[in-house]
Amino acid sequence: MSHFRKFRLRVSTLAIVFALGIPSLAPGLSAGAMAQTPPEQSPQMGKTISAPELQSLVAPIALYPDALLAQMLMASTYPLEVAAATIWLKNNRLTGDAFDAALGEQRWDNSVKSLVHFPDALNLMGNQLEWTHQLGDAYLADPAALMQSVQSLRAQSQQAGFLKSGNQMVVSTDPQSHIIIAPANPEIIYVPTYNPWVVYGPWPYVAYPPYAVYNPAWGAVAFGVGFGVGYALWATPYWGRGGFYINNAYYNRFNYRYNAAPYRYPPMAGAHSAWVYNPAHRYNVPYSSPALQGRYGSAGAQIQNVTQARQSAQNYWHQNAPAHAAQSGNAGAARAYGGTGGGNSGARQSSHSGHSGHSGH
Repeated sequence: MSHFRKFRLRVSTLAIVFALGIPSLAPGLSAGAMAQTPPEQSPQMGKTISAPELQSLVAPIALYPDALLAQMLMASTYPLEVAAATIWLKNNRLTGDAFDAALGEQRWDNSVKSLVHFPDALNLMGNQLEWTHQLGDAYLADPAALMQSVQSLRAQSQQAGFLKSGNQMVVSTDPQSHIIIAPANPEIIYVPTYNPWVVYGPWPYVAYPPYAVYNPAWGAVAFGVGFGVGYALWATPYWGRGGFYINNAYYNRFNYRYNAAPYRYPPMAGAHSAWVYNPAHRYNVPYSSPALQGRYGSAGAQIQNVTQARQSAQNYWHQNAPAHAAQSGNAGAARAYGGTGGGNSGARQSSHSGHSGHSGH
């Protein structure tokens, strides 16, 4: 097993944190137990992650639609919030406007909130936190290399005859020959299931097999129920550089609907913008290499100080605006984790289904 994989996210610590009933990660939440236990270091840490290692990490999701893949990669850089959102959704029993209001009270990054509308994708990440953590750190370490690994695997799957257009998705290439995967119906997205050992043809890296976050019983690409997109998917990959384009109109609508007034981010100006990593949403989860820790660790601490001041202002707003709190939904229900699933207007589960019968709930 590679040195890169020896790093372990302290899942037991996360389980204890959330078992105590912490539904939304306020800036004051301490993941001190994880921060006080430094990540396992090795000579490999901080060096470039090899292409085989990257392909091992991205193999379970390389065939996901571009827009959903973008949200997952952004969210993977905030593993503690992914864990919180997964547990919140699992325990949620609200629907409709009550669901939207409860989600609006959570202070997760919007990329994490987006995945709440696609339970299959969120559960894959939240139930495999070690992989999520490594995926996010690999992206931060070298975005372009990770995205190139996705493209390499897509090409392999195409050559093997498994990645192709169908009723659920359209496969095409852009002018730079990047392989693009888009939903066949722009309003409905399907989360695929597949076995990486099957869909990529013979796996070339014996030392780096596909990361085992998939169901071994899965075979070729299959689809379950579709989910309404709404404006929950507001970013797409910028394949050439490894970044993400934000559709500002979609982002602003999502930001307005799924963040209570005191938690909303400033609206984006113009038609598009580039995604920027926000270390404040990392909390005290350590980075898997000294290079990343040096790049983002101190910045995250400074931003968290500002965020804590913002939190104090938000608490004051809530204490002095009871009418708004009542209008925004049952805060008690939100703190008790509220409900499962859908009914929200931004992205609704569709009655359409693929041939596998796999359900998102």
